[in-house]
Amino acid sequence: MSKFGLFYELLGKMPGATKEDVVCQYSGGTSLSELYERAPKVYRKMIEDMKRMTKSEGEDERMDRLRKRVIASVAGYFEKAGLYEGTTRRERLQKIIATACRAAGVDDLNDMTEAQMKRVYNEFLRRQKTACRAEKACEEAKRETGKVIRRGCLSVTVPE
Repeated sequence: MSKFGLFYELLGKMPGATKEDVVCQYSGGTSLSELYERAPKVYRKMIEDMKRMTKSEGEDERMDRLRKRVIASVAGYFEKAGLYEGTTRRERLQKIIATACRAAGVDDLNDMTEAQMKRVYNEFLRRQKTACRAEKACEEAKRETGKVIRRGCLSVTVPE
């Protein structure tokens, strides 16, 4: 990487920022190469500040991934349990988000903390596994008794 490679990489992660604006903030009007050669401490501070600013965007992406995982785990549970099958995609997504928010005790999905998202995600994965086991038990009971047990049931009572 060239001596300015990191600067340009970080600059690329800052939408709307120009090289001149960023350099001017730290140098008072000199060029990037002059700042690098004549004031290395100021140049390093500028790079550290740029890293800090772009890091928060990485944090946003990570939290967005966690939100998507929560939505996927709740949706997977709904699918396994056979819930909301006759609804539109939008209605189903609204119910998924509302369920995730209720499980976390927040009003908005974006208000969830990382710990809340992980807890909700793991809880609904556990529920998916439970639904899978219940479905297998239903199939087993159907084979043994010849009676159909409703799909999506989470507990099975086999008639005698």
